[in-house]
Formats: sequence, structure tokens, C-alpha cells
Amino acid sequence: MTTYILHGGRTKIDSASNKLFFKQFTDTVQKNHVKILLCYWARDRKKWNELFEADKAKILQEATKKVDINIISAFENLPSQLKEADVIYFSGGEEEFLRQYMSNLQFLKGALENKVFIGSSMGAFLASKHYVLSLSSQNENTVYGGLGLAPYNILCHWNVETNKERKIAMLKEKDPQTPLLLIEEEKFEVFKI
Repeated sequence: MTTYILHGGRTKIDSASNKLFFKQFTDTVQKNHVKILLCYWARDRKKWNELFEADKAKILQEATKKVDINIISAFENLPSQLKEADVIYFSGGEEEFLRQYMSNLQFLKGALENKVFIGSSMGAFLASKHYVLSLSSQNENTVYGGLGLAPYNILCHWNVETNKERKIAMLKEKDPQTPLLLIEEEKFEVFKI
């Protein structure tokens, strides 16, 4: 089984819910020493190290176990790094940055057995069957295909979404059989498959 933790966005906000989210990076693993990979492919590469250091600090602040945290800096390293990892986290960001990697990530379906997949906003969309982007600064008129790791069509930033009915209709038209998962900012859903 794989544990999925999908966050609706805005992990930077200092809130009780986000603290609980970062606690999940270690608490969902049944080991005393947890190996975590952080991925920022949905962001401009210039920001990766800054984001890594910020998230690493939040994870360590909430950790109750020994932790090793590494960044996935190159796609070629992901398969070997993932074999050793317990948790992989895909941060939020922009669809345009992440799209270039998506076709090469199909192997994740088999590689995540007995691991924890964590995704925030764009990272949650990555795990979905289908999604529509949340923020008006992005293309909100397209239904995108995710990797289908989670059996949901997903909409993030749900509490601030201004086009709720239209986006639900778009996803239902594209894929009426798949249930919707609507996730608010600072909130997260946990499930196992």
C-alpha cells in the first residue's frame, strides 16, 4: 500500500493545520529513521534551494524521529533516490514547470509501494487523474491529466476558488466516473491505496 497526503496549498502559512501537515512527513512512517525526498520541479530552479531549506526546517521542527532530508535535483536521480526513501514530497508551483517531467513519471505507480507520497497544490494535482488549475494567474480553462496515482479528480485552493461550479462541471464532463476531491488551502487529506 501507498499512503497519500494531499494538501490544498499555502503550506508557507504558519497555522496549526500546516504544522500538523509537516508532522505527517515522519508520523506516517513506521520507522524510527525516516528518509525524505523533496521535489520542487513545479518551481523555477532558482528557488529550489530556498524552498528546500524552508520546508526542511518545518519538517525538522515537527519531527519526532531521526530524519534524513534530501532534494531531488535531477530527474535522472529520482529512481535511485526513491528506492532508498520512505517519503517523497512534490511541492506546489506552476503547471508549466512540472509538465515537462510528467510523461517520465509514470514509473511512480509501481515505485511507491510501502512509501508515502505527499503533494501540495500542484503536487496534489500530479497525483490526480484529472485537475483544473486553481488560480486566475494560470490557465483555468483546461482539464489536465495527472498521473492517476490517486483515484480522484482534484481541485485545490478550494476555499478561495471563484469558479467552483464551472470547474466541477469541466471535470465531470471529462471523467464522470471518477470522484472529486476538493481540498482547501492549509488543509490536507490522508488515504491509503
